[in-house]
Amino acid sequence: MRTLKSILLLIIIIAATIFIFQNMETVSLKFIIWQLEIPLSAASILLYVLGAVSGGLIFSMLKKLAIENKSRN
Repeated sequence: MRTLKSILLLIIIIAATIFIFQNMETVSLKFIIWQLEIPLSAASILLYVLGAVSGGLIFSMLKKLAIENKSRN
């Protein structure tokens, strides 16, 4: 099982490396008054991380609410 996990991790790292090198063109990101020009691959990774963090926060808040509701009943 450990070997399978290592192989999958290696495949993900190789795919991510290929993605980064194939998407080096610059994109312009704008939000209210901020503007940022970064490579497309960096923008994609940044958005992925922000989505993972916000999803984790929402999940933990919902879990906490469920535990509080369960303890009240």
